[in-house]
Amino acid sequence: MALDNVSLKIASGEVFGLLGPNGAGKSTILKIMVGILRPTTGTIRLGEHDIVTDPEKAKKLIGYLPENPSLYTGLTTLEFLQFVGKIRGVADDLLDQKISDSLKSFGLEEKRNSLVGSLSKGMKQKVALIATSLHSPSVLVLDEPLTALDPKTRVSVKDWIGNQTKRGVTTILSTHDLDVAQTHAGRIAIIDHGKIVAVGDVESLRRLANTASDARLEDVFLRLTEEKGEEPARH
Repeated sequence: MALDNVSLKIASGEVFGLLGPNGAGKSTILKIMVGILRPTTGTIRLGEHDIVTDPEKAKKLIGYLPENPSLYTGLTTLEFLQFVGKIRGVADDLLDQKISDSLKSFGLEEKRNSLVGSLSKGMKQKVALIATSLHSPSVLVLDEPLTALDPKTRVSVKDWIGNQTKRGVTTILSTHDLDVAQTHAGRIAIIDHGKIVAVGDVESLRRLANTASDARLEDVFLRLTEEKGEEPARH
């Protein structure tokens, strides 16, 4: 069983963090949310739309960044972003402006005519983030957006996430970077062994973990997941 009786309600405009050890079920939750995986039971609704029964309308609301985004390496940066924008139905004049603004914001103007396959890991991640938001989604689902990035790129990606939240975008952020979760997320869910161990803001999680009022999120996370891990195995 990948997920066991998981139930979450995320408010419009909220930044919601999802934390858990490797294999806990984080990516599975996100893939179900965006319609890649079909749940065996239960429902997932984005606003008024059910992701299973009304996937087309639901997916129009979503910008999804997988943990390992697949990019068309034989296209230039500009060609790839134009391709994604057209699939997403962005008008040509608006698309050109959004691409130009985004490339400038991420410091990628000089790479607009470079093949995606020639870009560094950090640059590819930036291109993937731009592609994720070209259609101005109201919901962003980000799976480990900071994986394997250098410090400078991490800062620019963190700033990008912050700017999205300022625009009122609902952001669901799965990350191993607890500082990012603590800085950006209003509420955090901790998942372990397919179950939600705790949900709340940092202060309420500290109380649940019986830690000090100024405890680091890392200590809270370890306490809650260790207690869960000590339960006897079921066969």
